[in-house]
Amino acid sequence: MAKERKDFNYEIIDGFDHIIEESGNNSINLRKISWNGRPMKLDIRKYAYKDGEEMMMKGCSFSEEGANELTGVLVESGYGETRRIIKSLRDREDFDESLLDKSIEIEDDDSTEDFYDPKQLLELSGADEE
Repeated sequence: MAKERKDFNYEIIDGFDHIIEESGNNSINLRKISWNGRPMKLDIRKYAYKDGEEMMMKGCSFSEEGANELTGVLVESGYGETRRIIKSLRDREDFDESLLDKSIEIEDDDSTEDFYDPKQLLELSGADEE
C-alpha cells in the first residue's frame, strides 16, 4: 500500500507486516518499506491510531546488511526462543542440517572487518588540532 506525505512518500510492501508490541492505540510494527521509490528496507516503527487513521511515529530502517547484523546481535545476546529460531532456520532454503552438528567449526566470515568507536575517532581528530 503506497502512502504519501508532503515531505516524502513510502510504500509498505504487502505480505510483511508484523505487530511486535501493542499498547492502547499504539503499536510497534516490523515492516518492509520502500522510501521515496528506493529499494526496500526493514523498518521498525511506532504507529498511533486515531479515528481509524494510522499515524507514523518515530522508528528506524535497516538495510539488508543492517538487519542481518541486528539479527546476529540479538541471537548472540540470548534473545529469541531457541526452538523457534531452529524451526525457522530449518524452514529456510539455505539451511543444511549439518550446521547443527557441534563438531563442525563455522568460520566467522567477518572477523577481518574493522569497526571503529565514534568517540575514539572524535578524540583522534581533536588530538590533530592541538
